[in-house]
Amino acid sequence: MAVDLNGAMVFARVVRLGSFTKAALELGLPNSTVSDRISDLEKALGVSLLVRTTRKLHLTDAGEMFFRKAEAAVAALVSAGEEASLFQKRPTGTLKITAPADFDFTPICEAVTEYTRKFPEVKVELLLTDRLVDLVGEGFDIAIRAGPVGDSTSTAKPLGSSGLILVANPHYLKTSPAIAHPDDLAFHKCLVISPEQNASSFTTWSLVSADGGNAKIVPQAHVSSNSVGAIKHLVSIGEGIALIPPTLVRGDISANRMVRVLPEWSTEPWPSYLMYTPHRKSSPKVREMIPLLEPRIRDVIE
Repeated sequence: MAVDLNGAMVFARVVRLGSFTKAALELGLPNSTVSDRISDLEKALGVSLLVRTTRKLHLTDAGEMFFRKAEAAVAALVSAGEEASLFQKRPTGTLKITAPADFDFTPICEAVTEYTRKFPEVKVELLLTDRLVDLVGEGFDIAIRAGPVGDSTSTAKPLGSSGLILVANPHYLKTSPAIAHPDDLAFHKCLVISPEQNASSFTTWSLVSADGGNAKIVPQAHVSSNSVGAIKHLVSIGEGIALIPPTLVRGDISANRMVRVLPEWSTEPWPSYLMYTPHRKSSPKVREMIPLLEPRIRDVIE
């Protein structure tokens, strides 16, 4: 039985976006056309794929199975189209990049600025999020990730490793008890980063020293926040000590606005990676961005 590929593509976008209206807008089609194509697809397959209520769409069991395979097929078709378009020499379209919310966006923005000045016809979308983005399913071209990559289908290019460091405002340290060992943090105000999706992950600060020492500290959180920017600001105005990515405070340390506390201690280094699906690397829009992005991120991490 032949399956209408256009109908399958429309169905996959409706499910991914959770809305007929959003899918119609993205695809540039009238709502009625989107509805008709899915109805025709259901008739051709002889099964119901979606249950539609006034507020939400629900997949049937058959719809769930069809969606998984249809989305993979649509991604393969998009890949084939992109590879076929490699005969063009100049990047076009939209370049989608994602990185962790607490990553230093400065080198990314520098690379994007140079890129868009060189290729003004390309639109760049940058998503900073702690959520693990599905590169293929959500149509992203490049991802910057820290820690385990968790995606065997993508190419992961190592960029370097770094651990979190302890920092404070110099004035705070002058007016607070001396710190000679991580255990002394029990007598200090601690500012704790607590990501929404895993709030318990930072309830213990696990530190290692250059000479092989280990320390596990349960910080008494003076303030906790899922926003690294908020914690960094609180450090800068002297509200306490935080364990923070070094890439975000290098400038503050160089300008003496912050001081590294216990400089021989940090968390275990986590690797960072530049990731992309193999077929996207050969796309002109991705191929031209990688040499702008990679060295800048390496410099910041190292």
